[in-house]
Amino acid sequence: MWKKFVIMAFFFNGLCLLFSKILVQAGLGSHNLFYLFVFYSAGFLWSLFFCLKDKIVFGKKEIFTGMGAGISSFLGSLFLMFALNKVPGTIVYPVAVGGNLVTVTIFAVIIFREKIGFRAVLGIVNGVVGLILISI
Repeated sequence: MWKKFVIMAFFFNGLCLLFSKILVQAGLGSHNLFYLFVFYSAGFLWSLFFCLKDKIVFGKKEIFTGMGAGISSFLGSLFLMFALNKVPGTIVYPVAVGGNLVTVTIFAVIIFREKIGFRAVLGIVNGVVGLILISI
């Protein structure tokens, strides 16, 4: 089941970024907030539908965690769209994706006490370098 969620996250996160770029290139950058509101509201309603259908009840911890994830994702997408208004996507996307990779790794080590070995660090560095090389 987790593979389906990873594939859906990969697909829908990509769609959000793609439509952000299309919006900015179409000269509609002033509609950033409305676009993100519609995009995230649709995702919320879709999730709410399945939770109600399966009669899933969440506690305070799950609700606050979900709200934190949603708000941080919303702000990240908003700032990405602001950056796309000023800088080409070939620079913005590698920096954003590389930044996500490094940020998640740092928080995983600090919050979840995950052990990051030499090969993992080497993989992260190679991923960031690869993103930079792709953008050149």
